[in-house]
Amino acid sequence: MIWIEINKNFGDQSNFLLPFIVVLFLVFLLLLFYSYKRYGIKMTCMYFLPIIIIALFIESAGVAIGRYHYPGYFLYISIFGNGGAVPIIIILGWSVNFIIFFNMGKHFVSRVYKKSNLVQIFLISITAGIFAVFLDLLEDPIAHNNRWWVWTGSIEGLKIFDVPILNFSVWFTLICYMSLATMLIERSKYSKNRKLLISITSISITGALILITHGLILRLFQTIGVS
Repeated sequence: MIWIEINKNFGDQSNFLLPFIVVLFLVFLLLLFYSYKRYGIKMTCMYFLPIIIIALFIESAGVAIGRYHYPGYFLYISIFGNGGAVPIIIILGWSVNFIIFFNMGKHFVSRVYKKSNLVQIFLISITAGIFAVFLDLLEDPIAHNNRWWVWTGSIEGLKIFDVPILNFSVWFTLICYMSLATMLIERSKYSKNRKLLISITSISITGALILITHGLILRLFQTIGVS
């Protein structure tokens, strides 16, 4: 069951939270409007809805098991009742990340590898994931320092500026797999209606692949002693 929670102590324990939220929301609206004007409502839903749904489950799970939390936001959403509450703006922020890096990957790879085939799709997906990690290497330490999201001290292993290294693998995995799924659907010969339907119904498959890959990376990190 989905719960909506309102925090009466907005900005508590966080620094510069309002500018962060305002900028992120404005970028989300800009990308949403641009996508709608260029691709139409159906393709826009195909680009935005799957990542929003998957991000909701992943973020809620991360908060519910105590890996991190989000203090001081105003509006939260939870799919685990009273546990796993995640700010709605964070979920929308994942769609911003995805749209930006997905298109950056397409733009970059299409310039160096012009063949429109499966190899190009894989290269675009991997490149989008790498770009996402580059941003997170800058964003996550800043966010943690300002308490936009806080990693719990119980998480052991190698960290970069107090951010667990496993977090960067999650960024890569999520953006890479979402780019891969979106590219395969986008380049199919189906109608826009069917593409949208496939993108929604394939969320469970894409989500399962993300979780399996994340689990394998976690096991690898534990084996070599960095997590």
